[in-house]
Amino acid sequence: MLKKILIGVAVLIVLIGVGVYFLFSNLGAIIEAAIEKYGTAATQATVAVDKVTLSLGEGKGSITGLNVGNPPGFTTPRSFEMGTLNLAIDTGSITANPVVIRDVTILAPKITYERGASGGNLEAIRDNVRKYAGAQESAGRAGGSGGGSSGGTSEQPEKKVIIENLYVRDAQVTIVATNLPALGTRQLSVTLPTVHLRDIGKDKGGATPAEVASRVLGALADEAAKASVAALQRSLGDLGGAARQQLEQAVPGGAGGVQERLRGVLGR
Repeated sequence: MLKKILIGVAVLIVLIGVGVYFLFSNLGAIIEAAIEKYGTAATQATVAVDKVTLSLGEGKGSITGLNVGNPPGFTTPRSFEMGTLNLAIDTGSITANPVVIRDVTILAPKITYERGASGGNLEAIRDNVRKYAGAQESAGRAGGSGGGSSGGTSEQPEKKVIIENLYVRDAQVTIVATNLPALGTRQLSVTLPTVHLRDIGKDKGGATPAEVASRVLGALADEAAKASVAALQRSLGDLGGAARQQLEQAVPGGAGGVQERLRGVLGR
């Protein structure tokens, strides 16, 4: 009988070992699926990922081929196409809440900033993420308000992060202004300066993934809008006489009015 028990225990240990190995060997795929599922729900745009790699022992990870579509109402196929995201995690905080991320670097993303009569796509995505974050926070409070010991076993607090440094480097932005007919089908491309955000979530004991996304998208939208104004103003000198005349006639105040219109169009 003892021999059978020992064999049973040994088999159980092997099965547990196989399960743990499967989990860690497929951790990238699990994270990839989570990004696609919750990213799509939060942004209200299709999110797809090519590959996620993670080394918990080294506290390092990367994401490649992250693509974000556009919410309904926009014509361009996608808003964001990421080259590579690299991150470094404080390994001592992996099992804690919040998780401390030392560094996140997003390299050479391609961003399409589409501005139409109803607003910009990046702002729309940011607002969708904020609504999603608010709904998740409200649901968390409602779930935690039931009290009792059973609530602690069925409801787990949402995982939060503190990001000490987040960089977006060499971002290429294509500006599509569909509410400026004088520009026709022109598309303008600009390079953003490096975006550096510090201590995300540090002042509030951690930020949810949705809050982080909102903060990053907000910063990118601001920089894209600034760059768009400058690029569109420069483009006026390249417009043909008829197009420039059309644009200036449509805006009281001549060239000065055009500049103000551009700022209004781009939400600045």
